[in-house]
Amino acid sequence: MEATRKISIDELKNVSETLLYPLKARYMETKKKNGVISDPLSVKILDALHYDPTQGQPVKIPLLGICLRTIIFDEQAKKFLAENPDGIVINIACGLDTRFPRVDNGRVRWFDLDLPEAIKIRRHFFQETDRYRLIAKSALDPSWSEGIPKNKKALFIIEGLSMYFTEEENRRMLKIISDNFPGAECMIEILASWFVKMTSKSAGKKKYDDPLDNKLAGLVKWGTDSGRDLDGWFPSMKFIEEWFVTQPRLEVFPFWYRACCRVMPKMARVNKVVHLRFA
Repeated sequence: MEATRKISIDELKNVSETLLYPLKARYMETKKKNGVISDPLSVKILDALHYDPTQGQPVKIPLLGICLRTIIFDEQAKKFLAENPDGIVINIACGLDTRFPRVDNGRVRWFDLDLPEAIKIRRHFFQETDRYRLIAKSALDPSWSEGIPKNKKALFIIEGLSMYFTEEENRRMLKIISDNFPGAECMIEILASWFVKMTSKSAGKKKYDDPLDNKLAGLVKWGTDSGRDLDGWFPSMKFIEEWFVTQPRLEVFPFWYRACCRVMPKMARVNKVVHLRFA
């Protein structure tokens, strides 16, 4: 990577452009004096891109939520590796995620999967090794599973993707896992259905200061109020548990948001990480 020349992000369009949002969230929290997360690598990556993270005034509540969901995914990945030190992790829609160096136990085999335009940028910052691989394919293309070992315990991480797929597309994505990785665990982030409907209705009407907020609102398609609703999608897929992202950490949010959550408890259950298991 050249030190003085910024890396272009012009190829990022529509869903692939959403990778900037979690990167920006971790960047902003790391820059704070007492942010909820510290991720210097995200700062290094964003500073190297031809993108100004200070443009506009981003909606701060979702950015905090993204950092809190990151903490949950990290905790669950570490738990999985503690129980399966030689396991496999497949990070679907990795974007410019920095999880692998954060949780690497020195033995896991890790696969980061995303669209070709996202992986192209990712290669500026992450080099493949015998334990770390990049897969430049859509999560809906079954061929992505071909080069991944099937004889070890696998964990799938699906962060920041399900809301940009329709229900049918989410079923297709999870069916690929079900068909190819029996016994796998899956952690998938899912928004509440009422929030998706509200966001979809306001898309194009409500204007945010940050252009990225406006684009994301128009891309949201699907959500469900509980991960239990996924039980029955396939005979092999079972709901295990779920964690609401903001509910346990309401103290980090502004007073007005905490007050809204007390009046309308569903506000604290907008976003969740759902644990699934494939028999």
